[in-house]
Amino acid sequence: MVIKYLFSAPKGDIPVCADDLQRPFLISPGERHPFLTLGNYFEAIKDFILRDHGRFLTTVLCEQLRSDIGPDSTHEILIRTEKHGALYHLASVEVVSSDRQSMKMCVSTAVSENGKACLKHECDLLKFLNSKLALPYLPVPHFEGDVKIRSDYGNESMSMFLTEWFENYHEWHFSMDGKVEKQGICVWDLKNGHWLASKEQGFEIFRQASKILTLYYDIRDFNQIYPWHHAAGDFIVRSREGIIDVKLTTARKYEPIMLFSSKDTIDPVVALTYFFLNLSIRMRLDRLDGVGVKVWAGGFSVRGIIQGFFDGLRIMEADGRYGLGHVRDLLSLFKGFDQEELAGLFYPLLEVYAKEDPGDFSVIQANMGSHTKELYEAIHDFHLRDVRCSSFKSRGCFDGKSML
Repeated sequence: MVIKYLFSAPKGDIPVCADDLQRPFLISPGERHPFLTLGNYFEAIKDFILRDHGRFLTTVLCEQLRSDIGPDSTHEILIRTEKHGALYHLASVEVVSSDRQSMKMCVSTAVSENGKACLKHECDLLKFLNSKLALPYLPVPHFEGDVKIRSDYGNESMSMFLTEWFENYHEWHFSMDGKVEKQGICVWDLKNGHWLASKEQGFEIFRQASKILTLYYDIRDFNQIYPWHHAAGDFIVRSREGIIDVKLTTARKYEPIMLFSSKDTIDPVVALTYFFLNLSIRMRLDRLDGVGVKVWAGGFSVRGIIQGFFDGLRIMEADGRYGLGHVRDLLSLFKGFDQEELAGLFYPLLEVYAKEDPGDFSVIQANMGSHTKELYEAIHDFHLRDVRCSSFKSRGCFDGKSML
């Protein structure tokens, strides 16, 4: 069995040489570990997947590939460093069997105490959400553990967990088309080259991302997957024969984003409305090309956000998870707000944004007027079949003072 260490790169894998292995390991993009090297990182991943005499190979791969693969029947293992974040790091592990079957998995790694705590929480949350809802949008975690590293300079441990790898799915970001000086969505396809999404594909990316977050929303407890951000590459996309498919790579927290005065007194329709309003804002935020200035998506995104939100609710309704009457009533409620009322509903969220991220808040604040107008018009242009009047608004439950 051959084990290779590689750097993942846009134009193909780059082999890791002996000098590379001696480079300092980066805890975060700008911080070196006091003594760990890149070689320690690769060796720790190798030890993790081969521990207990190849439990990784015999449990995960046999189940996924439906063949008898073990350490003796594995031709090679390719370990690639893929992405280094502020808290933890992602590597891919590709196992190729002697009969040339292959499978790619993801190993998330943390070194700092804060990173380890976040990694543990995320792993537990992925297990919980996959078990509770059985939706196909989040990666499935297989196992977790710690790897101890001993060196002449000190001892350290790395926390890791193994999940499925969404093969042929790619990060995407807002970009500027230099030919027409127009904002668009650039998909970072590392194998076939970056490509710009068409208008229809862009709509579909926003629709599916909004639907995914809606499907994970808990109507009863107001829990939701949050925070998430396009700048972090949380949503990834695949295009197969022109058909777009979107996945969500992570779930950092699952809780309400707003502190209501009491869950027992808050109408769940109010909480769901604020989920939608926050979704309509957050979906429009990114960094240009993933690393540049903060950018606000054009109006083309609004229709996709609305469509995806209601698609998710109608699936929940069909599955018996909605529990708030009929989805068409919620649309009637939204249509009942005039533009000034809709603008007023955003005020509590603006307080949240100002505390969370001043940079995001400045972009949101600058675009709030146009966003309210575009959202208002798009809601009134949106239709479900057999829409009927709603009594929600008559309850008086949208009194901003009594809500928080």
